[in-house]
Amino acid sequence: MNNFWTFGALVLLILLLSPYFVFALRIEFDDPKDIKDWELGPGATAEVSNGQLELKVVGGQNSGIFFGDPKWTDYKMEVKARKVAGPYFHLFTRVQKPTQDFYFIEISYNSNTNSIFRFDGGTGIEITGGDRPKRPESTDTKGGDAYTIIFEVKGEVIKTYIDGKLQVETKDKTYKDGRPGLGGRDSTVLYDYVEINGPGIDTSPVEHQGKLTTTWGMLKLAH
Repeated sequence: MNNFWTFGALVLLILLLSPYFVFALRIEFDDPKDIKDWELGPGATAEVSNGQLELKVVGGQNSGIFFGDPKWTDYKMEVKARKVAGPYFHLFTRVQKPTQDFYFIEISYNSNTNSIFRFDGGTGIEITGGDRPKRPESTDTKGGDAYTIIFEVKGEVIKTYIDGKLQVETKDKTYKDGRPGLGGRDSTVLYDYVEINGPGIDTSPVEHQGKLTTTWGMLKLAH
């Protein structure tokens, strides 16, 4: 009976707090082990320190670091990222093979735009579906340009948001599943966190703009 009432109280608490939480897998780069199982693509190096992931990509490739389950289908990934150097940085979704087959959002400091590409066998095809939106001006005051970026895939629909504003909404049915990733091209980017949710992804309550309840490391220990 006590267990019943305890469970009921927990359910009620979750319902009361639900406006303040989302359910997501959130990695905050507090420990180098956070990326122990992640895959580095060609030309990419990564280091976790001071609560951030520093990712460098060289050699002119659209590469980075990749994680998660290749069977993940529909998901929304959010990051807080700060570009330190270089002309581009990227987020990847539904990665089949790094540098070869995937979708990515590109934030360009050459054209000062953002766009979506599909890569097939290493060949890029722009699927933005119209004029490229301008790259928003960053309001960050800590050096570099910092943005909160969302890359969402659901069925054939692909959406990107920067600082809460919809940038691109387009459709493509080439890839139905695949891993997410962080990256760039000839760039250095700092990531404060990555947050992802969707069917089949182990999630926990996460405070809006706050810390997670269950860390990536704790989730891995549960398996």
